[in-house]
Amino acid sequence: MASMSPSGDQQTTDADGADALGVSEVAGPSSSVLLRHRARFLNPATALPGRDHRRPDSTAYRADTLLVPLRLATDPERIAEFNAALAPLGAELVVRLPATERWQAAVAAFDPGYAVPVLLRCLEDSLADATPDPWRVLVRLRRKFDDELLDGIGLEHLTHAAAVEMEGAPFGSGVPFGSGVPFGSGVPFGSGVPFGSGVGGGGVAMATGARNPVRVFLPEPHRTADPTTLPSGRRPVVAVLDTGIGEHPWLRVGPVAEDPVVEVSPEFQLLLADLESTLTDATGGVMPTLVSPTEQRDVLQPLLGVTDSHSGHGTFVSGLVFQNCPDSRVLSLRVLHTDGITTDASVLLALEWLRQRVRNALDNGVTADLVDVVSVSLGFYPEHTDHQTGLLLAEAVRKLTDMGVVVVAAAGNDATTRPFVPAALALNPDGSNTTNPLLVAVGALNASGRTVAAFSNEGDWVTRWAPGNAVVSTVPLWQGPEGCGLSTPGDGNPRMARTSPDPDDLTTGFAVWAGTSFATPVVAGMLARRLVESEDATSDADRVARARTALEATDGDLRGLGWITD
Repeated sequence: MASMSPSGDQQTTDADGADALGVSEVAGPSSSVLLRHRARFLNPATALPGRDHRRPDSTAYRADTLLVPLRLATDPERIAEFNAALAPLGAELVVRLPATERWQAAVAAFDPGYAVPVLLRCLEDSLADATPDPWRVLVRLRRKFDDELLDGIGLEHLTHAAAVEMEGAPFGSGVPFGSGVPFGSGVPFGSGVPFGSGVGGGGVAMATGARNPVRVFLPEPHRTADPTTLPSGRRPVVAVLDTGIGEHPWLRVGPVAEDPVVEVSPEFQLLLADLESTLTDATGGVMPTLVSPTEQRDVLQPLLGVTDSHSGHGTFVSGLVFQNCPDSRVLSLRVLHTDGITTDASVLLALEWLRQRVRNALDNGVTADLVDVVSVSLGFYPEHTDHQTGLLLAEAVRKLTDMGVVVVAAAGNDATTRPFVPAALALNPDGSNTTNPLLVAVGALNASGRTVAAFSNEGDWVTRWAPGNAVVSTVPLWQGPEGCGLSTPGDGNPRMARTSPDPDDLTTGFAVWAGTSFATPVVAGMLARRLVESEDATSDADRVARARTALEATDGDLRGLGWITD
């Protein structure tokens, strides 16, 4: 498969995981991504059909786990029953959960439907010459047991950020803009005009920039000093599930008592690290655990110091929320790795942790712990668009929206109508997972707001639109090693070297980037701005009514700007 966007790998992958020529409608990870994240690619042409001999769609998933709800994972008799059915495949499920006190304390309060990764292993006396394929195991279970019993059991999908990027270099490595140099066939900028002759290497420019540094001469957005004077009586909280937060003068991080712009949660990060490290210890792995809430720059090539493709993504998203609602507070939860990849297991943990936080806040009157909006700039293409496949995320989202939390999710960047979840869970083609008005799927417009960005997904399930191409926001104050492409001594006036732009010199603190990743926090921030204007609510029903009113007002703002039409 081929893709413009995820993980910096513009190429196709054939059934055997080898690189191949050609273009496909939706994203397919490269062999390097699959290796880094212990994953497989499901090829519809060769995959085992499911019920009614229906072939799956393409997707990527962890090679050695299935997601299993707690109610089943903690039931040894049920696991033994499943393993008896899997014995002919030479496979077994092995439940291995973190043993730390903090995990045990947290999971005791989690919903029984929350799903955890369960290891899939070969039986000791198996004669198989390959490790068990989770898809084949899942098909076997579905043929042997009723759907009601298997509710919540599914693949652990690879999930990727919805940002357009080109391996961290400006318009770099020949994709999607052209022949390996910025927008043209010459250096530094083609045929005597900026970025070549106006088109990308002879083709159509699909996006404008990929974390390219810019200089901003605008003041920091004004923030009300005392949040108790706001009409809502407090700052609306926007939870951002992303790569974490980096250092930036606009985005002060601190404890809630100090009224920061950005709040982080060491508690959540440690729970996620417990889960990740338990599986890594059992199966091996390449990527480090996400134990710190702080963004990292050079995980993939630390010896070279190369800035990874999605480093700074979370800071960029947080800055867009802040620009659109300076009076909000961002709750940054780091779930994405620096290559823009995670799994739906990590996302589910974040959503369940948020559900528990909001539930405790409402039950105990701790308004400082309330969350009002969740911004999710990531997703995946499922193997089926049915209720069973989308059940885990659909229920996790529903539990939050039932408490008046609006979930805003990116539509994806592959110029397809194929559903991208969780955004598409509001409206699947078969009618499942519908009637959730507080789940908002956001597509990307170009900077003018008058046209749809060429890369943006669309479909009936995309319900809101906002600029996501060539938008400017905050990035961590980093200087990478790449350097400029052209440099001459500074013999003139001023006595400075004359160079072309340095693509990874982010010390300006600002960059331009593109993707539905960034249209999403624009809408989330606009929604938070409307929540500032409304009185607070402390019951589930009142919070739902408050959220719906704010969303209606936000829709009015979007229509006024011409960003959505009826």
